[in-house]
Amino acid sequence: MFKKRAHYYWDKFAYSDKRKRGLKSILVSSAAILASLILALLLTCIVYKDISLFGKILAKFFTAPFTSSFYDSTISRIAIFAVAATSFLIASKCGLFNIGISGQMFFGAAVATIVAQHMISVPNGLSQIILLLISVVSAMAIASIIGILKAYLNVNEVVSSIMFNWIIYFVATFFLAKFCIADSSGLFTQPLGTLNGNTPNLVFQMSDGSSWLPTIILMISMVIFAIVILGFTTFGKKIVNTGMSVTAAKYAGYNTKANQIYAMLISGAMAGVLGVMVYLGSATNMPINVAAKTLPQEGYTGISVGLIAMSNPIAVLPVSLLFGMIDASKAALIDLSIQPAMTDAIFGIVVYGAAVISLFYFIVPFKWYLRIFKGKAYTDHYDKYVDHVMSEINRANSALYYLHKIHKMKFQSEEIQHMLNSANVKLERYKIHVNNTISHEELNAYENEVFAKYWSFKKDAYEKFTKLVAETKIKYTKDSSGGSP
Repeated sequence: MFKKRAHYYWDKFAYSDKRKRGLKSILVSSAAILASLILALLLTCIVYKDISLFGKILAKFFTAPFTSSFYDSTISRIAIFAVAATSFLIASKCGLFNIGISGQMFFGAAVATIVAQHMISVPNGLSQIILLLISVVSAMAIASIIGILKAYLNVNEVVSSIMFNWIIYFVATFFLAKFCIADSSGLFTQPLGTLNGNTPNLVFQMSDGSSWLPTIILMISMVIFAIVILGFTTFGKKIVNTGMSVTAAKYAGYNTKANQIYAMLISGAMAGVLGVMVYLGSATNMPINVAAKTLPQEGYTGISVGLIAMSNPIAVLPVSLLFGMIDASKAALIDLSIQPAMTDAIFGIVVYGAAVISLFYFIVPFKWYLRIFKGKAYTDHYDKYVDHVMSEINRANSALYYLHKIHKMKFQSEEIQHMLNSANVKLERYKIHVNNTISHEELNAYENEVFAKYWSFKKDAYEKFTKLVAETKIKYTKDSSGGSP
């Protein structure tokens, strides 16, 4: 009987629409990344007129990032890209395109840096928490303005985000220059790690100067937070439903304006965490001259990662892994005499080429496999067979739901009577009649009856399916031979 149970649960997973969508998203993302990477490598080979670079660059991508010279940078970049993508997908789940992540993270980190340079005798550990909260609140303040403009004035969030990015950048660099100590070049703030010797309690780094552990902890926290809030809370479901259709959400009684603002606030909060990871973890200093640096690119890369991951918090991790490896390996490509501009071009092609995933969304490799190795007749009837099996799985699942529900309800009431009536209708096909005193042994026996019935149905359905395929193949053969047997 265990075999029948396992077979049922496997079919329930293998044939479900949710599994199909998830698998298709993985295949589409993988195909997009692979195609853009091949294109970038081929372009490099053409520019340098050396086809051997294809294999050499590919080897560098998958080996150099995890050598002792690059592993800290690799892990930090992976974590940074994952948090940036998570910040983007929180807003996108509510139908908002937060292209202002770069500006929000820069502003949050700028305020935190100004406070850090004036901190006096704050214990290690407490100072990191204070700086993190300051960055988060500052970034949320900017994100809230964008959310309010969208919710109440219908100002496109893309336009307002882009405008705020540059306003924030110039305002923040002005205050950084005014209130922070500059380094010897005069272009950046003095690194927090060397400021008054307060290395341990001002930056998100370990004693050896590496930042991979703090950034990994922050990344895991943010990804888990996104998974829980979007998948397991009523609040998250309201945000998702608002993103699916604002009109339908209004008719359902949701406060759509508040949901849009909340989504932008959470997205901004994660951008604040991202600012700490970049400027108080990896770099520990910030530009105080507009000629020193443009807006941080981590926010824009995070948007690409989020799009490739189909706004799935779990899928963000493998995509960030690949992007982090490619970004960290750019320095290693100098050994191959490839100019830095070309390495940036390679990364840019992979980032923006992989984001164009819609070109690959209609690829159905499993159907190609069926048609090539099983034949056209098999392909024509396979979907009908799967739908037939899924209908039986749904009936069995409904029966099992009622059985467990009644087993938990050990009292007389109108609800239990209604449950009993519904259950007996559902279980009639299984020759089972239940009451409100089901024991554990009876429940197990009833379940076995359901699984046995499904097993029998599945075998019968497959026999009919194979027979239909065979008959169709004979028909195709007759038609192609002009009707002769």
